[in-house]
Amino acid sequence: MQKREHGQDFARPGFKLSPVAAGCAVLVLSLTGIAHAQQTAENTVVVTGIRKGIEDAISVKKNSNSIVEAISAEDIGKLPDTSIAESIARLPGLSAQRVNGQAQQISIRGTSGDLSTVTLNGREQASTSASRVVEYDQYPSELINGVTVYKTADSSLVGQGLSGTVDLQTVKPLAFGGRTISLNARGEKNSLGSESPGAPSTGNRFSASYIDQFANRTIGLAVGVAHSDKPNVNNFFETWNWVEGNNGVPAGVKAPQGVKGLAITGNSKRDGVIGVLEWRPSKNFISTLDTYYSKLSQNEIRRGVEVPLESWSGANFSNLNIVNGLAVGGTINASPVIRNNWFTKESDIKAFGWNNKFTVDQWTAVADFSHSSANIHEKLIEINSGRSAGNIAYNYLNGRDIPTFTFADSLSDPSAISIGGKYGDGYVNVPSLSDKLNSIRFSLKRDFTDGFISSAEVGVNYSKREKTKEHLETGFDKIGTGSFSPSVLYNPQDLSFIGLPSTLSWDIPGVLSSNFGPYKAAVLNPWGATKNWSLTEKVTTGYAKLNLETMVSNIPLSGNVGAQVVRTDQSSTSNALLSWPIAALVPITDGKTYTDVLPSVNLAANLPGDQVIRFGIGKSIARAKLDELNAAREVGLSNGKTGTPSGNGGNAQLDPWKADYIDLSYEKYFGKKAYVSAAIFHKNLKSYIYKQTTPYDFSAMNIAGATTNIGTFTQPINGQGGKLEGLELAASLPLDLLTPVLDGFGLTANLSLTNSAISIKDSRFGSQSVPLPGLSKSVANITAYYEKNGYSARISQRRRSDFVGEIGGPGGQNELTFVKADNVVDLQLGYDFSSGFAKGASLLFQVNNLTDTAFQTYSGSPDRPRGYQKYGRQMFVGINYKM
Repeated sequence: MQKREHGQDFARPGFKLSPVAAGCAVLVLSLTGIAHAQQTAENTVVVTGIRKGIEDAISVKKNSNSIVEAISAEDIGKLPDTSIAESIARLPGLSAQRVNGQAQQISIRGTSGDLSTVTLNGREQASTSASRVVEYDQYPSELINGVTVYKTADSSLVGQGLSGTVDLQTVKPLAFGGRTISLNARGEKNSLGSESPGAPSTGNRFSASYIDQFANRTIGLAVGVAHSDKPNVNNFFETWNWVEGNNGVPAGVKAPQGVKGLAITGNSKRDGVIGVLEWRPSKNFISTLDTYYSKLSQNEIRRGVEVPLESWSGANFSNLNIVNGLAVGGTINASPVIRNNWFTKESDIKAFGWNNKFTVDQWTAVADFSHSSANIHEKLIEINSGRSAGNIAYNYLNGRDIPTFTFADSLSDPSAISIGGKYGDGYVNVPSLSDKLNSIRFSLKRDFTDGFISSAEVGVNYSKREKTKEHLETGFDKIGTGSFSPSVLYNPQDLSFIGLPSTLSWDIPGVLSSNFGPYKAAVLNPWGATKNWSLTEKVTTGYAKLNLETMVSNIPLSGNVGAQVVRTDQSSTSNALLSWPIAALVPITDGKTYTDVLPSVNLAANLPGDQVIRFGIGKSIARAKLDELNAAREVGLSNGKTGTPSGNGGNAQLDPWKADYIDLSYEKYFGKKAYVSAAIFHKNLKSYIYKQTTPYDFSAMNIAGATTNIGTFTQPINGQGGKLEGLELAASLPLDLLTPVLDGFGLTANLSLTNSAISIKDSRFGSQSVPLPGLSKSVANITAYYEKNGYSARISQRRRSDFVGEIGGPGGQNELTFVKADNVVDLQLGYDFSSGFAKGASLLFQVNNLTDTAFQTYSGSPDRPRGYQKYGRQMFVGINYKM
């Protein structure tokens, strides 16, 4: 019997593909230019396209010691989805949250993205969010060759998450049989068109890959580039909240705190580059250098209206229609604010890795060096205009997903509207983030030829992460009366698609020039000084692992047992703001050091009939969100100059989320073409992190005017966790296994049922308890496909039930909110030319969000609507060519 272990070849009777060999095989075979299954000279069948990608992913899953899910590209630069997150979200136990119309954040087994980790070629990545969450739209699918999702821990997998680890993989050029060139081009159109003057409704995607070998195949080179220019169209409506106490609203009745409707148009441009250089001068040594770069630029115009309805706004409710304690209809006398905002964002990711592998006899040594960095710069310019108060009729019970409004006065008459309003004249918000992660790793492995231990491995990894946030902001005042020159006015912005009237629309740069002159640059606003922080995290991971290969009652048993010892040293520097009238900024540094021991066991029993039973058990952690670890604090007194102190801020003393887990999986394979599986898992979260308001001793701050040193402080704290458990069912089946009549047809499907008794008591929700963020109780995916004689068709649906999600704000700040069940359908049609002058070319037609499903949120319960966003259908026509 040949031995198997994580990352090495292993062959057993009837099946010989390991994860690495499977990835190489799909690339070599899919790049031969054959568009559909053919008989070769040896009378074997060569499979390409959709089925080849599926079969290779099955091979990765089948050959792994851990419980994993996998995606493999059908061809170089040809993953089926426009976003790598959309591909990942179709895997069993995984789900996606949409941002700007496409999947961006991934939940693994009912947990938020903060509890999982993303690696690129096995190395942890910096992120463009304020937390640890990796935003997948920063990774073009054309540059990713495969994905492996580890659901159980492996002690040699450094930087793994509590819920799972997503490893993105690029190509290995020496795995190819020869020179390979791939070119792809697509045009894009959004079904909503252009809803603001000058805004784009069309876009494009281009990619090119070049792979070659030199010096008698001792040097391999792979280079890939990908460009996309995507129109952003978003019909947006939001009810800020439902609260008691608004003017004219009876006690015990909740009414909207405010409403907002916007037409958002613009575009997102993304450019990505990869480079891989392999050098193998002998069979005993290989050195691999890989680099990755991605830049995303976003430019949006947001035009619409806001109506503040809080008591301070002077709004007055009357003629109310009250249903189940909610003021769902009535009349409001309020002052609308017309907004034309300009948002820009630039983010980039750089990654560099250098891996060196030495093999002498039965010893293998690895030295790996890596760097990952991310930067994000945002700017939001707000220009406000208003008009006098008037009556507004509203109705939330109209059979629509959003309310209808009737305004007594025009919101598009420039003679009745001028710059200024409830929110001031203008405001500029300029947050930026920088994230740097450097790592160095050494490992040593010894192979054994006898006994049940196939190899032993030890290693150490040291990483240092530095994240900094700077948030500048200021208001700026108009010049003169604030009236608009006719030369800067556009046609009114139509908001009828969200039940609101047309509003005044203007050329934002023109108004900035004529009505403000040189507006103030953003400055450090003392009231926002606590939004600025820096964090340093040093993590040392030592591990030891034994890989096992043996027979138990004539049943092959493989797996590994090991442990990690993880030492974390975290510290943060920021400010403590003593609020008015003290108005003082005090620098503050805080942090802590802690150590965790994480044992893990993975076993796989290979039963007769191509059946596999897998078992995993261990401990896992996820370090706290980076933005929650900031040391910033803001403190005030109950009576202004005197009184009881209270405050809010981050917490650099946080311990990580911790969990004990156990997994059991049954898999039945039909060669390498199909499989069915059932898995159950149980996680006991030993701790969780909540934002809580608790008693706090302020004596160390020496606050003048404080009548007591004991007050309250709102911050993230470690609290009690609970149980999380689930069932996952999956199947992948070419239907010709059932009957030859269905040759070419196939189906993949999975269902995940997850349950948790964990109830989050987060101060952001008051006294209400909320479910575990990221948890959808049911997630279902189904893909039906046809592929034969060059023709291909695929339709996919992914659905998840209600969940608590995170909505991003300025500077990567996230806010928890309830998200309604989301159901997205995608369609893809294609044809591959296998002969003639067009051999090697393929045509593509694709529609994402085929049913134009809206993304909806609510406040506390489904009968209290909050947000409604429609992104339209994204339609693509393209051509691919390989040689």
